Amino acid sequence: MNQSKPYQKGQMFRFLSASFLGFLAGHLTNYSVILYAQDVWNQDALAGIGFGLCFGVPLFLGWFAGAWCDSHSPQILAQLAHVSFLIALGFLNISSQMIGVVAVTIFLLGAFFAGVGWSILAPARMSLLGRLAGEKQKKMAVIFNVLVMLGFGSAPPILAFCRSIGSWKTVHLTGIILFLIAMTLLIGIKTEGQGKSSSSWDRILRGLSYAKHHELLKQTLLFSIVIYCSMGPVQVMMPRYAKGVLNLGELERGFFLGALALALLMGGGTSLKLAKHFGYGKLILTSGLMCGLGLLGIGLSTHLWISIVLLLLSGFGAGASISLLVAILQSEVSQEYRGRVMSLYTITSQVVPAFAGLLSGLILVKVSIATAVLSAGVILTLIVIVTTIRLQTLRNYNM
Repeated sequence: MNQSKPYQKGQMFRFLSASFLGFLAGHLTNYSVILYAQDVWNQDALAGIGFGLCFGVPLFLGWFAGAWCDSHSPQILAQLAHVSFLIALGFLNISSQMIGVVAVTIFLLGAFFAGVGWSILAPARMSLLGRLAGEKQKKMAVIFNVLVMLGFGSAPPILAFCRSIGSWKTVHLTGIILFLIAMTLLIGIKTEGQGKSSSSWDRILRGLSYAKHHELLKQTLLFSIVIYCSMGPVQVMMPRYAKGVLNLGELERGFFLGALALALLMGGGTSLKLAKHFGYGKLILTSGLMCGLGLLGIGLSTHLWISIVLLLLSGFGAGASISLLVAILQSEVSQEYRGRVMSLYTITSQVVPAFAGLLSGLILVKVSIATAVLSAGVILTLIVIVTTIRLQTLRNYNM
């Protein structure tokens, strides 16, 4: 027993390292889609469509990915997802060297393969985490989610740095290298599937029934939808806000968006300690309110430092809330249904930002960036207030 403990710790360290690099490269791919459409083609609507493909494909494929994670090895599925991302970056690189309709078509094809990668990668990694964490589900879930958010927040400054020393090709090659390292780290981490007991569709339906009749899991999944409504506007509107309202240059804009990484880390890193004092459910809902109010305030601000403070406030709220939501899901779900329930969460974390990002891109075509950000903040704040009143089981939950 003692001899296997260092080996398990080594596996967990490699898994967490691979997760960080994989999600960093994944969000680098997302931002490559958004910023290329905005900066090179000056098309906010195309940026929204591209982002919608990146995170919209899981709406269809994510259901099956969860069932696959329960019946097959999540490690193998994660590697297949990495391959899909490599294909996506290849297409994005090719499109950057072409012009016209052909370039746009290849560009959107690259965004589609990124969506395929996200559909499988997120539930596969969370299923793998559940297999490796053992009795430390809550702690490992928060650490895992902090790394995910670090990857999300670190992508913009890394992209800006790559652009400053090279071209879009440098950005794409950086993503490819990060994915290859992540794939290498996962080699040798073997996890067996539970086997097929019925068709994928039947297993999906049983997973939905399980989540529906587990009140805490149901409300946790519902509130995750609310929180992820903020991710679309942040990823699509904030780059335009930094450039159009704050008048920041390429590198400065990257670091402005990168401030979100610090906020997410602070929120996620302190969430467990804060939850012990305030209660898990109450902190989740309060943090969601902070996220909405911060976004609302950014829409009213035209000053750099005020905007940074508000971005930190919003990011802190999102980081704390999401980390605790993941901790609840990982610790409360039955091992038998882990892949399917986590796929529901990852569909939420991908489809909702994609839909919100698509709407954000379309709204930016019609109204000013300040009005768009303000509207997003008001809507999110009102939704959080309503759900705080309605979700009593989650509000009163404490581990």
